[in-house]
Amino acid sequence: MTEAETYDIVVSFAEEQRSTVEEIVEACRQSGLTVLHGPDQTHEWWARKDAGDLPDARVLFFLPFVSEVDDFSSAMLRAVKNGDEHVLPVLLGEVPAELLHPHVTYLRTAEHRPDELAEALSSRIEAAEAAGLKPAAASRVVTAARETAPEPAIPASFSRYAEQDAALRYLGAQFAAAVPKLERRGFVGTVHVADAQIAVRVERAGDTIYALDIQRGGIGGDETLNFVVGRHDAGSVCSNGWARPVYAAGSGALELHDLSLLGGSTEHRLYSTEELFTALWQRIENTTR
Repeated sequence: MTEAETYDIVVSFAEEQRSTVEEIVEACRQSGLTVLHGPDQTHEWWARKDAGDLPDARVLFFLPFVSEVDDFSSAMLRAVKNGDEHVLPVLLGEVPAELLHPHVTYLRTAEHRPDELAEALSSRIEAAEAAGLKPAAASRVVTAARETAPEPAIPASFSRYAEQDAALRYLGAQFAAAVPKLERRGFVGTVHVADAQIAVRVERAGDTIYALDIQRGGIGGDETLNFVVGRHDAGSVCSNGWARPVYAAGSGALELHDLSLLGGSTEHRLYSTEELFTALWQRIENTTR
């Protein structure tokens, strides 16, 4: 019996993605990556083949290109959230944040030219190999990912407004407890907590060094939290980012749309309230160093 061929990546795509994916595959091959890519191996093809009919090959990463989320793409995204290291989705469009793992940095075609995406893939492959990831049978990777069970339905008791209230209370309490630590660096921190807003100010000798307002409601809807950095006129409509309470991984989370709050990002990331406070406080600490 001959040994199965081994590839760096194997590709799955939707028909409307064909030309884009072919450009990326060619760039990957030009960069020295080995690619298993068949013109008929669409999402539909991978979804309906039995394990015995799938390619007899070993792969490091299975790359489903995801634009519109269909049943097959959803299963691949769930596999990543469940910790499958061999599935590496490439996002061609907006994907609901609840389908994404909060601590996975996804590759996005909107952020990379084909050659840049190939370079990013090469870096991922090098890092995976250095971490000890070994190629696995393509048939096993795909069939296991296809069978990933959907997450439980959102319970009837989940409330975006209750999550909003809890997040405001938590963030207000944490900032109030944290700002006295700034005194040892020569700064004065104050926190004003109201029903619909938290105002955090950091001063030195009367000059405002940093200002952050966290408001109930905003451009994302009245169930969201709106974040405004810097001083602004009363009544003006401003936003450096906003977060919507969502249900993910069995509990509430905040889907952050970061315009420029933490540096800006096209990727909507999920945070727990604890993680979001840590990130916001880190920005203040970086400003007062």
